[in-house]
Amino acid sequence: MKTITTTTSRTETDVQHEVSGFLFTIVSASALILGIWGIACLASGLLNGGLMSLVRGYVTAITGM
Repeated sequence: MKTITTTTSRTETDVQHEVSGFLFTIVSASALILGIWGIACLASGLLNGGLMSLVRGYVTAITGM
């Protein structure tokens, strides 16, 4: 005797979870790129004028004096 069996496979996708994961990846990548850019700018400022020049420029930019 032969028995016929039918199997169905169903996949449910949570769209909100997928979009949240994608956006988290994009925001994390952007933060990483901006962090690397900031470190590169800080290193460039240190190499150009030294620490005291960098601090003097920072204070001047904040106070306007």
